[in-house]
Amino acid sequence: MALFKLERFAEAAEEARTALAITPDDNIALRTLARSTLSLGDIEGTVAALTNLLPSSVNEAVAGIRALLRHGEVQAAARVAAVAPDRIEASDSEVLARIVTLLRQQALRKQNPAQERLAAFEMALALAPDNAALRIDFLRLLASAGEASAFARNAKLVTDATALADASATLARDVGNRARQAFRDQRWQEAHDWLQAGGRLGLEQAAGDLAERIKARRLAEARKVLVAKEPDSQEHTAALLADYPEDGAARSLHARALIANRHYAQAKTLLQAVSAQGAATADDYVQLARACRASQDIESAIGACFDALALRHEDPTALVLLGHLLPGRE
Repeated sequence: MALFKLERFAEAAEEARTALAITPDDNIALRTLARSTLSLGDIEGTVAALTNLLPSSVNEAVAGIRALLRHGEVQAAARVAAVAPDRIEASDSEVLARIVTLLRQQALRKQNPAQERLAAFEMALALAPDNAALRIDFLRLLASAGEASAFARNAKLVTDATALADASATLARDVGNRARQAFRDQRWQEAHDWLQAGGRLGLEQAAGDLAERIKARRLAEARKVLVAKEPDSQEHTAALLADYPEDGAARSLHARALIANRHYAQAKTLLQAVSAQGAATADDYVQLARACRASQDIESAIGACFDALALRHEDPTALVLLGHLLPGRE
């Protein structure tokens, strides 16, 4: 401590580290190390020292946090406070609010890079997770930054229904614009993600029939992938089915990819579900017959062939399959 008072900060820091090597929880050494590293501009060293000081002396850690704020090191102060925000709040009811306010100011400063603004919001919300106004400001920035998944995740965390309702019109507009732009650029998955992200904001009305148009384009894209026999066709159709789990066409396309990769039992289950929906086409029944035959379910395979023929008379593939399946026709 004497070295620190003499402003021999580097020596004071080294002396503190030597003491901590012997006694890691020495409060005096930790406090000296925090103050010395701050004076030296070693902010990481200050954060580490204050973090280690927190468990045994929250008041001294708070004093260190305030010192960081005086030096303009808001994010460093936030990192220390985030270790034990409840204890910090109990010790000093004003310091957390001050950090959150300063972080929000950083986040809203448009001249700052987008990633820095996003990081400031995330730090602020780590300290004030129930602050609806703060999270809604964050949602606006996420929309402008094109962060669909983060937007969806944070929209679910707004607990103040009134605040969300008040902001929903502008948020829905921003998210709808993002979805439409992605659609125009033929980024179908991204467009879908934005619509999903805006699910709590009444976006369905703002987007009109965009959801159905996106689905139609994604289904068409999946068909092309299957026809081209691309190696990632199963992953492609699986992603489609994950987004539209009850859609007959999505089920059918994924079943075809499964058959192409010899996953017959899974394909059979999917195609039977399509049939139960009343959405099966003649092609679906032909594929179901193939899956049933490969699974040794001959009776179901024959039934699927007849179902195909009922929808499309003289279907050549169904007739050939029947020729192999019916007794005496092997």
